[in-house]
Amino acid sequence: MFARQALAVGLRSASSAGRRSNYVRTLGSQAQRLGRTNTGGSNYNNTSFGRGLAVAAAAATMATAVASVTKMEEAPTTTTAKPSTPATTNNNNDNKFYSIAADNNPPPRPELPTIPLEDVSEHNDEESMWFTFRGAVYDMTGFLQGHPGGAPRLLMAAGQDLEPFWDIYRQHFRGHVIQWMEKYRIGNLSKEDAVKARDFVHGDMFESDPKRQPQDLLPATSKPFNGEPRIETLTDSYLTPNNKFYVRNHLAVPDICPEEYRLIVKGKGKDTIKKKIYKLQDLKTKFPKHEVVTTLQCAGNRREDLHDKDHKIFISPHWVVGAMSTAKWGGVRLRDVLADCGLDVDAIALGEKMPPNGIEHIQMEGYDHDETGYTYGGSFPIEKAVDGLGEVLLAYEMNGEDLPRDHGYPVRVVIPGHVGARQVKWVHKIILSNQESKKSYQCKSYRHFAPDITFEKDLAEWPPARLDQGPIIHEQPVTSFVCNPPQGSTIGVKGVGGGIKKEVTIKGVAWSGGGRKVERVDVSIDGRTSWTAAELYKPISQRYNHHWAWTQFYLTIPLSEEIQEKLKRGEKVKLDVTSKAVDSAFNVQPETMAPYWNPRGIAINHWYHSMVELDPTLEAGQVQRSESEFGFSNTPSGGHFDRQWGLGGWMVDPKHDNDPRKERKDAMA
Repeated sequence: MFARQALAVGLRSASSAGRRSNYVRTLGSQAQRLGRTNTGGSNYNNTSFGRGLAVAAAAATMATAVASVTKMEEAPTTTTAKPSTPATTNNNNDNKFYSIAADNNPPPRPELPTIPLEDVSEHNDEESMWFTFRGAVYDMTGFLQGHPGGAPRLLMAAGQDLEPFWDIYRQHFRGHVIQWMEKYRIGNLSKEDAVKARDFVHGDMFESDPKRQPQDLLPATSKPFNGEPRIETLTDSYLTPNNKFYVRNHLAVPDICPEEYRLIVKGKGKDTIKKKIYKLQDLKTKFPKHEVVTTLQCAGNRREDLHDKDHKIFISPHWVVGAMSTAKWGGVRLRDVLADCGLDVDAIALGEKMPPNGIEHIQMEGYDHDETGYTYGGSFPIEKAVDGLGEVLLAYEMNGEDLPRDHGYPVRVVIPGHVGARQVKWVHKIILSNQESKKSYQCKSYRHFAPDITFEKDLAEWPPARLDQGPIIHEQPVTSFVCNPPQGSTIGVKGVGGGIKKEVTIKGVAWSGGGRKVERVDVSIDGRTSWTAAELYKPISQRYNHHWAWTQFYLTIPLSEEIQEKLKRGEKVKLDVTSKAVDSAFNVQPETMAPYWNPRGIAINHWYHSMVELDPTLEAGQVQRSESEFGFSNTPSGGHFDRQWGLGGWMVDPKHDNDPRKERKDAMA
């Protein structure tokens, strides 16, 4: 599958070589570099991954040659410097507002010059990056380091039209993205060039992704796939079933043959540790198996709450509320592997020794990569890894089964108490270093800035003035939310003999990062006025400051006399059900997002309001769910989206989005 995945990208690159030679050269060099990676004891080139990249490299090299010949045939006899930004344009559009229609078409800008497509194609490197989209031309050179997905992705598309790329990465189709890009707009294409510019197909690395059941997870983005379970199912059992565990992918899902899997463990600096390479079977036979129950939550869970008419979030996915799940993981402790490589983990954990060569961080890299060969990665403090009670795993099991592909098969990192972004799936390398990972996923995408910092003003042209005021997230704040009754549902309260049920039962989940215990959850059915402590349910025992797994809560609340009288008169009654958790450090959830709103949309934990209705004409026990076209009750706090929810969690773009209701119906047929 790796071979097919890489070959598809390489061959499709070759098919449009004349206009995409710069991208092809990038892909070729990356593929050749990765294809000949030497892992020390294994013949890496003979793996399906290595073979696939080698084939892609060959295809890319061929495309480069074709492009070079084409350029020589078409090139004039005299050389010409790259055209500069037209002198008649003003690229400072920061203070202008351009209305963007729901179809994502750039607004007419007849005052800007018409730029030949040939000129645009020359601006394709770090020194000058131009792009086109539906007839508009943009100079986004200053945005190179600001792109949340990393600079290689931008360079891949530089000098070309964005639409074929966005046909894959549809998370860009939300009105505010095109609206923001207008500040970089420098001109227009002719009608003929606008059609010609997008006349190519970008290779789809996601064709080999695992097949997923649409009834299990609500897609927040499609490529890469990110999906969350129905919120009401989170209290069905303490452990989340594998097929309903939220999925967070940053890149395409690799298809790794277990016999070809290799884990490289090494250190930076002389004699830090002994470099070793482990096969999957080595991990399963050379080390004792360890199991841990822990909750994972994406750093950006509930991100859609932070995106409204006054605040814009320019990073995906826009999770609704369900990107949190709990499982029992099985595997080998990372500290045991580090000890096998010669690191004195016990002495370091006890403070008797300092890590050698100033080592402070555990860097990780996965097998997953983008079209340019850029891999996913991150890092976390070494103290967590060597802690005898830290329980950091190289996991190969999830709820007693082999890891599903979407969850990191055959091996992933599990770091109890830490944010999901650090728990690298398909882990390929463990590197001890004196520095944090330089991957954009570590040093850029998951920083928490002050509420007055915005992407548009401060982060688009990276780095911001005060990077030190945007700490990287590792542990998450205390949170809770009501799961049942589900958002927007109608609850029957008609009792036997025509009477009225006098109580309502609430269920939900609560969790705090860093192993902090959930000590109490307070529940309100009137939004904020009156609160009652819920009963807590946690069927497993975990140690002090090692409460890695969530706590479920439930409460049967008596209805007030006023509510009962309305129901007896046949009136429907609306409830505003919410919760707030208190952890062992006595941290309490804030009421609103205002004090901590941040442009990356992370660490979100304000009260989640579930709007439900009591109906005296429905039999007690009946629950009517108000589901979206996807069949899910998941909505932001308060029960509605600020903007239209399209396929993949973004506004519907008629040129690209299919009818999600029909897709779901067809898939379930």
